[in-house]
Amino acid sequence: MTARLRVGMLSGVRHAGQYARLLAADPQVELVGIAESTNAADWMIADSKAVAASLGLPFVSGIEQFLDTEALDMAIVCSEPTRHAALAIAALDRSIDTLVDKPIAVTLDDAVAVARAAEASSSRCSVVNRTYSSGLRRLRRWVDDGSLGLPLHVDVEYLSSGAHFAEAVERPEMVIDPALSGGGEALNFLGYAIDAVHMLTGLAVVDVYAEMSCLFDFGHARHDVEDCSVVSLLLEHGVTATLTVGRTPAAAGYGPGSSSVRLIGSHGHATADDDEPQVMQFGSDRLVSAHPVGGGGGAALAGFFDDVVASMIDGSEPRYTVRDALATMSVIDAAYRSSRDGTNVGIERA
Repeated sequence: MTARLRVGMLSGVRHAGQYARLLAADPQVELVGIAESTNAADWMIADSKAVAASLGLPFVSGIEQFLDTEALDMAIVCSEPTRHAALAIAALDRSIDTLVDKPIAVTLDDAVAVARAAEASSSRCSVVNRTYSSGLRRLRRWVDDGSLGLPLHVDVEYLSSGAHFAEAVERPEMVIDPALSGGGEALNFLGYAIDAVHMLTGLAVVDVYAEMSCLFDFGHARHDVEDCSVVSLLLEHGVTATLTVGRTPAAAGYGPGSSSVRLIGSHGHATADDDEPQVMQFGSDRLVSAHPVGGGGGAALAGFFDDVVASMIDGSEPRYTVRDALATMSVIDAAYRSSRDGTNVGIERA
């Protein structure tokens, strides 16, 4: 690898500007360009060119040519979700370390294919997530030191405000048109909540029950996809979790979204809020204490990128691996099947 981590972006239609700006601020990283497929839709080529121009980066026509001719240390997939798996596999097949925007894929079979490509190439692969949230990490430390006792139940809520739809999503169809998104808001957001539960408990999901619906309709009904979901999880050792995710007219906060996590333990419970970064601790002694943690919602993404860059440079595996993303996709797949059939769906252990 060169002295600086050479990073190329595969498509620029989804989150590319945000991710590139984070990486550009890191002196260990050299952004070498944004590539788009020659057969991509005209608007995709135009959007990718516009992002490249805004960042002062070269635009390259032809993703395969870009992967073959550029000396890349890492490729970042920033396409619409339905191309995530194909672009990730193209990079991994060339033994290029790969970071995929969430979700890893839009089907479980495609997620398995990405994981197999990473294993076959011995390249590292990670997926964008929010497990570096300051509040989540404080909660995990309290789990580790026994402050809350044994985890018994986790409540997770991720809501995006429909009032901020235009600023939160480059093009709404990329999260509501299955031809581009692969599904609705569960595919878009549910992974964040599942990752939070796994991070806090370390336990695998064994059973899923989900209800999904189009309650508010920001264009979702036209494409027959859900905007809100409530998902119940049974984890190992009888631990449970409830996940509420979706796009609502107004989120529980002032910005484009809100997130909160409550962990109930055998000796107390605590609630973390990323929008007002603090953790509230409710002890068995009836004392309540607030612990500011700083960072806000943006800290989760910045912390994740710091870890990915560090791992790619020193040759170690990122903390969030392709196996973690595959496990999360297994739960998302089960949630969709449960909602469709109205039944509990078990998760097969690998």
